[in-house]
Amino acid sequence: MPNPSASCKQSECKRPADGGKGYCRRHYGAWKRGELAKPSYKTCRAEGCKKPITARGRCEEHFARDYPGKRTATATQAPAEPSS
Repeated sequence: MPNPSASCKQSECKRPADGGKGYCRRHYGAWKRGELAKPSYKTCRAEGCKKPITARGRCEEHFARDYPGKRTATATQAPAEPSS
C-alpha cells in the first residue's frame, strides 16, 4: 500500500512514496518496466545471474547445469522444421 508520508526509497529522490513498493510514481513505473536494479520478475538462484527463472528457481542455462538429463517445459517442445 502506498505511503505518501514517507519519501521514495530511490536514492536522492525526495518525492512522496505514493506509487507502490516504497517508490514515488515515477520510480515505481520504472521498477515495473524493469529499468531499476531490481527487476519485476524473479531471478535465477545462481550467484550473479540476473536471468528470469525457468524451473526450480533457476534460469534455463543453470537448470540444465544443475539437473542434467532433465528438460524444462520450453525445452521439451520440438523446434519447428522448415517447410521445403
